[in-house]
Amino acid sequence: MTIYRHFYLKSNALTKPDVNLKDLPSAGRIDIIARCVNSAFWLSDDIRRNVFFHTILHGQPNPPIYIRFEGEKLRKVSPDERSIAIFIIKAIEKAGDEEKESTPGIFVSKKDFKKFVDENRNKEYYLMDEKGERIEKIDFGEEPLFFLGDNKGLNEEEKEILHRYGAIDVSIGKKSYLSSHCITVINWFLDRVEGK
Repeated sequence: MTIYRHFYLKSNALTKPDVNLKDLPSAGRIDIIARCVNSAFWLSDDIRRNVFFHTILHGQPNPPIYIRFEGEKLRKVSPDERSIAIFIIKAIEKAGDEEKESTPGIFVSKKDFKKFVDENRNKEYYLMDEKGERIEKIDFGEEPLFFLGDNKGLNEEEKEILHRYGAIDVSIGKKSYLSSHCITVINWFLDRVEGK
């Protein structure tokens, strides 16, 4: 069974394209998005094609901006933070009400969180939480969607929306790990599930 993994990261990155590539944290922690994209897709000698990475940027001056990366269609993106950030900036430049493919495999629009959640309700929702159900105890289906936050996390309203849609709180341990590390562990665990 192939598990199509979806990762959603809430981001407070700035929604303007004039970003200093030498100081990514100053743009509302766009570096966190870049690290998460790296963890979601890259293997040592290949890229994961069964992964979708979603993020909504909530920073000023033009929120929200929704960006989606699709592993099957990604082209020319390198795994380093600077390269990923350049493609995020290109997406921000093209953000509008209608979804556009800013570069191969990267899509952008002005979608908000409620609309995103509603449009993906056919998937299994999992909210990463240290106090949640241990990941080893969950029987994952073919299309799980994992929700994570940047350094500020999801707010209570967003968590409430997810729980109304049946989201299960899931934990990879009692410690609070970086979002990018959570994605690495989830991919590793789901690789093992696929291999059984």
